[in-house]
Amino acid sequence: MNYGPLLRATREIRGLTQEEMGNHLGVSRTVITKMEKDRVGLLFDRALKWFEVTQTQKVVEMLTTGVEIAVIIDCLSTLIGGFIRWL
Repeated sequence: MNYGPLLRATREIRGLTQEEMGNHLGVSRTVITKMEKDRVGLLFDRALKWFEVTQTQKVVEMLTTGVEIAVIIDCLSTLIGGFIRWL
């Protein structure tokens, strides 16, 4: 499964750079880049930490119930778009 686009979307929603995310996870920016491009496997504990840092823990619930990644990204995009319009 390709998690990269979902990781990138949740990071960008929080306004974090790849370097900042790397600092939170204890890895380099290069590792974050590879994760977002699906070039390295996504370890479960790292995924949980990612969604905790980005405050998107509900994504884990959606993934475990079988919601497709594209649908989750679309929901996140809609949520953020609506929030920006509200401001």
